[in-house]
Amino acid sequence: MNRRKDLLIFSNGPGEVSTWVQPVLEAVRARADIADKYRVILIMHPCQFGSGTEHRVGCSIDGIEQIVEKRAYMRMLLTGIGKRRYNFAREGIIFSLGGNLMHPVLFRKRIRGKHQLYAYSHNPGWGKQYKTIFVRNSFVKDMYLSRGVPDEKLIITGDLVYSSLKHLRERNEVRRELGIGKGERMIVFLPGSREYMTKYLIPLFLKVIDDLTDRVSGLKPFLLKSPYISYELIEESLAIGGKIKGVDSITGTLHREDGQQGIHLPSGKRVAILEGQLDLWGKGVDFAVSIPGTNTLQLAYRGIPALVVAPANKPEIVPIEGAANMVKWIPLAGTFLIRMAIKSYIKRYPLTALPNIYMNEEILPELVGVLETDDITLKIQELLTGEDLAKIGERLSCFQFDTNPVDIIVREVWGNPS
Repeated sequence: MNRRKDLLIFSNGPGEVSTWVQPVLEAVRARADIADKYRVILIMHPCQFGSGTEHRVGCSIDGIEQIVEKRAYMRMLLTGIGKRRYNFAREGIIFSLGGNLMHPVLFRKRIRGKHQLYAYSHNPGWGKQYKTIFVRNSFVKDMYLSRGVPDEKLIITGDLVYSSLKHLRERNEVRRELGIGKGERMIVFLPGSREYMTKYLIPLFLKVIDDLTDRVSGLKPFLLKSPYISYELIEESLAIGGKIKGVDSITGTLHREDGQQGIHLPSGKRVAILEGQLDLWGKGVDFAVSIPGTNTLQLAYRGIPALVVAPANKPEIVPIEGAANMVKWIPLAGTFLIRMAIKSYIKRYPLTALPNIYMNEEILPELVGVLETDDITLKIQELLTGEDLAKIGERLSCFQFDTNPVDIIVREVWGNPS
């Protein structure tokens, strides 16, 4: 019996695992002519923006047979220790779906493999080592071309996040299950999946919800919990509610009874916590409040108007790419330098939401910088009571593709179905 080849998938963060890795694997599994030929191993490599729980979500993705966590990967890469445990095949495919393209190149050398290298990426560098790099649009392609990557190695597919979208429930079903009346509006708050942000954002969002529902009638607010954060983290977050320096926030009491999760506020209001992501609830949502990240793309592709909030009140907790991240550890001056660096970054790159960056204009409204809680509340109130939501919805219609991006990728790597 011939041994299967390896399909080694490299990824680095929560958004990439959910919206890049998952659709590619679903498309591979749908093709019996290729699925049976490969053993699929997900390799998580270091990323300062990671949640640390990506491997848990990876375990739930059908088709992944083994997962190499970040520490195990780095130990293997630097020392070779652990290679025997996985008994890597010498041939197959290494596919980068998130992060620095350096890692697959170095790892192939470490295991002395003859794997073909593929990537879906917007991070230039190391591109000449790859057989094919799939890119979102011509702008990203031009970045690679400017780095000397040959044109024949680059294929424009559209955004792979688009391929990850699922609509598991229709609008009426969502609203009926959640008890949302005909004249009420469903508003979801997405505090993200990264511990360093989520911990501080939940108490802030709870304060916004408490104030907003006093000012605007007919709202049904919800917190949409990422699968990458735990209820223990939510408990930690609630413990610091009302104690965060420089911004109003409130605490609450977490209740989990009969499969119903919610936070009871001091005012007596209850904020329900939803699991299942936008796949499950998106059809019922009228408006969303999100931090920058992959969620903003999912909202755009679903046509959901949203406010994107990027507080810079605690810049010292935000990771910075590269060696500059070490600046924060400089005694006394570190926090000050990080604050200055982030203020400078905001001036140079004022757009933070991915749909806005892609289109180079503010399609989803943004609030960026040192924010008061009331800044967020007033902005949401303005959007909900004016005519802006309809205009935002119209502008989001540009986020569509004629061809499913993942279909292009699978066809180029493995050919048409046999």
